[in-house]
Amino acid sequence: MGEGQALEALGVTPDSIWGDEDETIVYAQVLGQGKAMIFRFQRSHDSLPQSLPSRIVCCYHDLEVPDGAFTFQNRSSMRSALWSAIAMIWPHCIMDPAIVDPGVVVDIIPGETQEIVWRAYQEQLFKQYLALLRDIEPSDLVAQGHSPRILDISEIVLLEALGGRGCSKRVQFEDAGKQINREHATPSKHPIATLNLVSVRDSNQNTALVGHLSTYFAGGDLRNAIEAANARESHISLQQKAKWCHQMCLAITHTHRVAHTFHMDIKPGNFIIDDQGNLILIDWEQSGAPATTLAPEVDGTWDVEEQNIKENGPTRLAYTKYTGPERRNMPEGSGQETFNVWNVFPEWQVSCPKAIELAEVFALGRTMWMLLSQIANDFDEVEHPDDVQVTWTGNNNLPSQWVQIVENCMKVDPNDRPLLENLTEFWKGEAYSLR
Repeated sequence: MGEGQALEALGVTPDSIWGDEDETIVYAQVLGQGKAMIFRFQRSHDSLPQSLPSRIVCCYHDLEVPDGAFTFQNRSSMRSALWSAIAMIWPHCIMDPAIVDPGVVVDIIPGETQEIVWRAYQEQLFKQYLALLRDIEPSDLVAQGHSPRILDISEIVLLEALGGRGCSKRVQFEDAGKQINREHATPSKHPIATLNLVSVRDSNQNTALVGHLSTYFAGGDLRNAIEAANARESHISLQQKAKWCHQMCLAITHTHRVAHTFHMDIKPGNFIIDDQGNLILIDWEQSGAPATTLAPEVDGTWDVEEQNIKENGPTRLAYTKYTGPERRNMPEGSGQETFNVWNVFPEWQVSCPKAIELAEVFALGRTMWMLLSQIANDFDEVEHPDDVQVTWTGNNNLPSQWVQIVENCMKVDPNDRPLLENLTEFWKGEAYSLR
């Protein structure tokens, strides 16, 4: 029996489970009847240690308990019990008209009997969250000259969860059949060229913008395309690979030369494929870099300055190992590696943008290697860039100049890497010759 079978029998989809930092609460979200609903399980410290919420919290957070009856045998059985409990009360919850209001959480109350007792309440943290977003204007989120359409969250129907860290959902408008992606993320400072924004009203009917909507493309992303080709045991054509390499370079060149910013999270999964088979760069959170494509010099242990070799001549980057006191510009809990503590991207973007460009050339090189060699699904355990072993085994008869340019992108010394313009011109020529 599947863990969420009881919910699925009701036409409800188990979505995600997460816990709080204090290890006293477990939350679970489900999707049903076009809405997302959050349930809360809280541990009882002084009584009812065998209650369902307490047992779920102890198992999820792997807490020490004096008796096995205070937890579950394993996480799978815990998840089954959690989803089954929600399934028991779902038909009653969904009848409450206030249950789908923004910020409402269903609290599973500990009890001495097997009966599942619940109450709906307005989460205070949600009110604080909206207060932080209240000063954000549409002009902060869309490109200049665009007039965004603003939809209240009540106008959106959730269709399915798409997975990923951002908890993306496929949705549609109540008044239209057009399907779109919705990312549950705080709007970033990076301008987003979108015409659909999402707003929420609080209990005082004040509105706040809480996110944006992007067009849904059934083709998925570049990682999906690589994995699908591998599953078919087929090679993506050289023509297609050259076209996509060129488009990736165009996107990053535009990022640095026109938008004067950086992306930071370059990888196959962040290039989606539109209905014409073209790549579109997404995910502008600028909050973390993947270890699989991170350049070695941006691991948080180096400083850099741009030096003139000769007057009015080319410049060269000089890197020095940082030896001062511990420094941090990333939030606690981001990770143990040095690049999870000190993020050089926003620092160098101001002081030495060329260094950020060449770091993203390295990330492009890793991403292009994954595409050309059709490797995209063996990196879940990678914690540091050095853990990735770049090989060209079974390289699908790739032209030698392709291998060479990608290898150049991944040179250890950033000064030996090509600039974005040179990289883009190279792939433009290769793509044109294969038309």
